[in-house]
Amino acid sequence: MNIILVSNRLSRAVTLGPRHLWLVGIFCGLALLGLLTLASWATYNLTRPFGISLPTLPGTPVAQQRQIDLLAVRLGQMQAQLVRLDGLTKRVADRTGIDAKPFQSNVAAPQGGAISSLPQHTLALAELQKLVSGANDKIEGAIDQYDLFDTILNQRKLNAFQAPANLPTAAGVRSSPYGWRIDPFTGHQTFHEGIDFVGDVGTPIYAAAGGKVLKSEWHTEYGNMLEIDHGNGIISRYAHTSQLLVKEGEQVKVGQKVALLGSTGRSTGPHLHFEIRYKGVPQNPLYFLQLAAKPTTVNVAAD
Repeated sequence: MNIILVSNRLSRAVTLGPRHLWLVGIFCGLALLGLLTLASWATYNLTRPFGISLPTLPGTPVAQQRQIDLLAVRLGQMQAQLVRLDGLTKRVADRTGIDAKPFQSNVAAPQGGAISSLPQHTLALAELQKLVSGANDKIEGAIDQYDLFDTILNQRKLNAFQAPANLPTAAGVRSSPYGWRIDPFTGHQTFHEGIDFVGDVGTPIYAAAGGKVLKSEWHTEYGNMLEIDHGNGIISRYAHTSQLLVKEGEQVKVGQKVALLGSTGRSTGPHLHFEIRYKGVPQNPLYFLQLAAKPTTVNVAAD
């Protein structure tokens, strides 16, 4: 295809062939690229003195908006959780006499500190999503804890609840605490959901509080395992026992002998693995147990 240019200023017509058109196109493309480069350079140099960094999200505009929408939904959920947590905080504070104002979510926590000598970096979207997820998990954990405290305080006020505070065994040596530890079988870091009491095989194990036996059975990891329901979503668990002395559905009293210490299941030696759970979530037994006292025991007549 040829293009013929005719003008009064030209002495003759000019014919542009395919080769000429390609050259014109390349020239226009280079000119446009130069303008974009110049605009980017100008934007960078104008914003740099003010410490302004332009945010970017990966993907197409549609994908970017979807990521923003997902973060907005998560933020809305966290705001609702904070409202619930504020309510629980106020109820617990009313029952304990603690001033709840410093713990309310609408009160900003004071912050400060010197400027760090370490290099700073702009927060990436993946890092922001990880931080939001971590904050959400912490809020959910705090709600569980406050809900537990609220339940215990309320039931104690009504004299209708007995916390599992009785020591489960006279074997006082605790070999493994609640929390993160190195797994004795795999060597990996895992979360230990209870505390361990070391003792001789056959050492008596007592109910930490009165309640109903939920489980009295064999478990592939816990070995001979016993669970007692103390009401209000709180259970105590006794694992690796050599013998179970009560049956499922049986009512037990605080301090009643319910099992004998052993090393069954996934165990490296004789000990009692003791857990306290609230609505299925493991809690630190040290929040409940009266470690300074000796186990309270009761005599139960044989059938």
